[in-house]
Amino acid sequence: MFHEDKCDLCGDCLAECRYIDYDREAAIAEFSALVEGRPTKLVKECITCAACNEICRQDANPFDLICRTQEETNALEIPEAVVHAFDSMCKGENEIKRGAPGKPAMSSCVVGPGLPRPLEGSLFDELTHIRGQDYFCHIGWVHLGMLSPLDKGIHSFIKNLAATGEKEIVFLHDDCYATVTTEAREYGIEVPFRPIHIIEYLRDQMKARRGEVRKLDMKIAYQRPCASRYTPEKEPLVDELFELIGVERVARKYDREDALCCGLPLMFRDRVRAQEIQARNLDDAKDAGAEAVTFLCPVCVRGLAAGTTERGMDIYMLSDLCRLAVGEELPVFPA
Repeated sequence: MFHEDKCDLCGDCLAECRYIDYDREAAIAEFSALVEGRPTKLVKECITCAACNEICRQDANPFDLICRTQEETNALEIPEAVVHAFDSMCKGENEIKRGAPGKPAMSSCVVGPGLPRPLEGSLFDELTHIRGQDYFCHIGWVHLGMLSPLDKGIHSFIKNLAATGEKEIVFLHDDCYATVTTEAREYGIEVPFRPIHIIEYLRDQMKARRGEVRKLDMKIAYQRPCASRYTPEKEPLVDELFELIGVERVARKYDREDALCCGLPLMFRDRVRAQEIQARNLDDAKDAGAEAVTFLCPVCVRGLAAGTTERGMDIYMLSDLCRLAVGEELPVFPA
């Protein structure tokens, strides 16, 4: 939610954007127009990555105002066929597969089929697995310039997860974790279970199994997903996890707060611009010496897989790297 009382119209959110070219004066003018409800080209130029929420030092959530205005004005002119296709992607048969007593549950939302390799092996086999459309978080709709699905769905999403009776839930999807933490607080919703991010879970598993871990000695570029803009406080966990499994996170331009979107959300309305962003991103990873790209978001894999392999880099989810580190074999990508 946008907090106008916190916004000091400093212009940082737009002046530091990686995708639009506004100087400080233009940034202040454009965002002031948005706040005042006047027409602004910003809502059409925004690629919906939510980076401005992380950039904002006042925690005013400028992207939320941008996105809500996009929906109210139909600024992105999303074709009905695209909306229908996205809605179809949000569907999936509900399933709860009970695991061993004392183990946490893992929610994979509806993204499981999008993983480059199945989520299996000793790190996951004993967990209770929750998946399906009742456990879809709705925050992904912001990439279509729409916030109302989150408004309508966040309460039932959390209620459905709570109804499983699980006290600790690991979230495979970064979007889901953002919803039950940052967004739940914004909406004033009490979450009756402990959310655990997949990175935290993997970090703890590698620490607990330190004696089994074989250092991978790999140079990796990390594709930080847009949803991480909502929970940037977990960034040090990525570095800690990489250190535990012997992975070097290559130093490159487009990483951490400066990370680039995978380009996929933009593809349906500006293919040329999306491809330019993808090329910048992957060329940067290759030039930094990465032998592989590791992903947290399955949608990012879909957007960047072809370009990654074309540049001679391998593809891994973070969970794949951890499975390799404890001596498990992986199916060749694509599975």
